[in-house]
Amino acid sequence: MRSLPSQLAQRMRLIASPLALVAGLTLLASGCSSSSGGDADTIDDAASDVDAADGADTTAGANVVVNEISAGGEDWVELYNAGAGAADIGGWVLRDDDPTHVYTFPSGTILPSGVFYLLSRDPDIGFDFGLGAADSVLLYDGDLLVDGITWVEGEAPEGFSYGRYPDGTGPFTTLFTPTPGTANAQNPDVMCDDGVRAGLEVCDGADFAGATCVTYGFGGGDLTCVDCESIATSGCVAHAAALVINEVTSTGDDRVELFNNTAGEVDLTGWSLVDGGDNRWVFAPATKITAGGYLVLVKGVDHDFGLGGDDLVELRDTLDATIDTADWPDGAADPSWCRSPNGTGGFLTCQQPTFGSANN
Repeated sequence: MRSLPSQLAQRMRLIASPLALVAGLTLLASGCSSSSGGDADTIDDAASDVDAADGADTTAGANVVVNEISAGGEDWVELYNAGAGAADIGGWVLRDDDPTHVYTFPSGTILPSGVFYLLSRDPDIGFDFGLGAADSVLLYDGDLLVDGITWVEGEAPEGFSYGRYPDGTGPFTTLFTPTPGTANAQNPDVMCDDGVRAGLEVCDGADFAGATCVTYGFGGGDLTCVDCESIATSGCVAHAAALVINEVTSTGDDRVELFNNTAGEVDLTGWSLVDGGDNRWVFAPATKITAGGYLVLVKGVDHDFGLGGDDLVELRDTLDATIDTADWPDGAADPSWCRSPNGTGGFLTCQQPTFGSANN
């Protein structure tokens, strides 16, 4: 359902005696596959190495690092033992930038040399906190900070990960291809102005990932790609005078404002609002909006669905034809996503909501 380009968009083997299988985590040997077919090493092939590590010195030569994270939709953390010795990480703690968000590794968890450990968010195993667009992952052995990484918004967007290249030793960077539980892949070269949007490019030439001026709330016109980093709407033309979605917010009471920018009253009986999850709310009989008037709809009072940080709202008539759409990227409707100029302009993030009156 999303049409705006996004900028920046399991198992584990516990090493103990005997081996245990715990749902929610993955322990994979470097270069291994979770599949048991073919000649490649698999998790089962690594079991002998795992068994050999059990009971051995699990301190000397170990070097456990945070190797890769995903904070855009599916939250997971990958550890990697880049050292020559096995590491006993039982009792170690993983947390984010909130000290109350804590995951403790089970007793007897051994991470052999050269092995990736994938921890995916799962309340059933105690990893019940999410990773934010700007956040940290910190790994502790008691009071000792073993390793950690902090990222800012835009470095780990949806569809990408944030990780080291090369594994274990390289600096952190935005990785175009997430590789949970396996070796990180080097990013391919990206060339601006080749007409193909790739990597972290917002646009490239005429490639706007399907977005148009209408996507941004205008009546038509042409978008312009600026250095593959931003989209200019100066070539878009104003929306014609019409009944429009004029302002929305994805916080608090999820208000939706309609504005009748016509010279006549509009009867909304049988019309509906539809969000990005295809949830529909139908206007009650005799719902009308006067010429030049505003109608503000409030969650729990007028409509019954919540609006997400990355979502959309469509206004549809009695024939289910889409009359207008407000479509915003993650976080853009906080405080509000509104038309500027009021009623005819494109959408942008408004720092001062003006529900029930003209947008500033």
